[in-house]
Amino acid sequence: MDHAIAIVTGFLLGLFGLIVAAITVIEQFARNILASVGIVGELQTALLVILLAGLIVGAFRMFGGIFAVLISAILIMMLAHAVFATTGLPATTHF
Repeated sequence: MDHAIAIVTGFLLGLFGLIVAAITVIEQFARNILASVGIVGELQTALLVILLAGLIVGAFRMFGGIFAVLISAILIMMLAHAVFATTGLPATTHF
C-alpha cells in the first residue's frame, strides 16, 4: 500500500511540475511578446497580472480542489516575483 501511495504521490508531483513549467513558459512567452512590442515596466506587469489571474481561474476550472489551490499558490508567488522585480524592491532581506 505504501508503494501505491508513493507512486500516486510521485505522479501528482510530476504532473504538478509539468503544469507549473507550462505556466512559466506561457508567462515568459507573454513577457517576450510584450517586450518586443515595446510594452515594458508597469504596463507589462499589469498585463502579466491579468494573464496570471486568468491562469489561476483556469487552474480552478480544470483541476479543482486542492490541486488548484497548490497551483494558485505557485502562481501568486510568481505574481509577487513579477511585481517585486519591476518595483526595484529587494526579493530577500538580509539581516
